[in-house]
Amino acid sequence: MRDDFSRGEAVGGIFWLCLGALVSVLLEVVYLDAWVTLPGGASLAVPWTVVVAFLFNLVLSRTALLWTPRTWAAGMPLWVWIGGFVLLTFWVTVTGDQLVGANVRSLVLLGAGVAGGGWPLVAGK
Repeated sequence: MRDDFSRGEAVGGIFWLCLGALVSVLLEVVYLDAWVTLPGGASLAVPWTVVVAFLFNLVLSRTALLWTPRTWAAGMPLWVWIGGFVLLTFWVTVTGDQLVGANVRSLVLLGAGVAGGGWPLVAGK
């Protein structure tokens, strides 16, 4: 781990990772219900954002561990991602617009995001 940066730089780095987590969860939820039309006119659900959630949260947590050895601080982007997912889930009560679908793909997205972000925090660098 590098240690030639100030505490302010570390806080700033974690902040930007948290902001990236918020943007990520919004895009992953919006594009979760993507469908591909096959050459016979049939449609196929392609929840590619599940893979993106796993990999991107993995990168966020590993990058946060470069800024701090404290697991709770390195886990902030993951907690922000989870908080964003919960906020988007309950957004329907605020605006009436359902962003997170009531289906198994949404649960798989949540599981993939938590698994990807939690893996580096549990396994270490």
